[in-house]
Amino acid sequence: MAIICIALEYGYYQAEITQEPRNLHKKTELPLLLVLQPSQRLKLLLVVIHGLALGSSIANALPVAVKLVLLTGIFLHLLFVFKRLKTEQCSIKQSDATGWELGDGNDFESIQILNSTVITVFAIFLHFNNSAGKQFMLIVNDALTEDDYRRLILRLKTA
Repeated sequence: MAIICIALEYGYYQAEITQEPRNLHKKTELPLLLVLQPSQRLKLLLVVIHGLALGSSIANALPVAVKLVLLTGIFLHLLFVFKRLKTEQCSIKQSDATGWELGDGNDFESIQILNSTVITVFAIFLHFNNSAGKQFMLIVNDALTEDDYRRLILRLKTA
């Protein structure tokens, strides 16, 4: 118990403090819940990469039938990837109690962030372990709001 003397104009008063002093250095963070939106930059990058693959398929010296098969395969792959990007919804959750979690919708799975994760201004190459083993995820900066992207970078650097 600490006794505090308070000096006022009319004299001294004593007050007893019954509570222990709070630990002001203990850092508690609010839980982080981020929902990734489809990235327009990633879609543009995929179109450019598939366009280059289409161009190289046309420019090679293969027979016309093989070229048509390659062009069809590349185009179908681009459509498949775009459909997957539209329907896939991913969430990242982090709290002091549960740690890092990754989910689709409301179903979250605990993950462990690996040191091989690469953080840049434009994208985060998230490497993690889950029940399926080592995996990775590309998070482009326009998949989140600017503040959420910054908070995710901060949490990853301090984790």
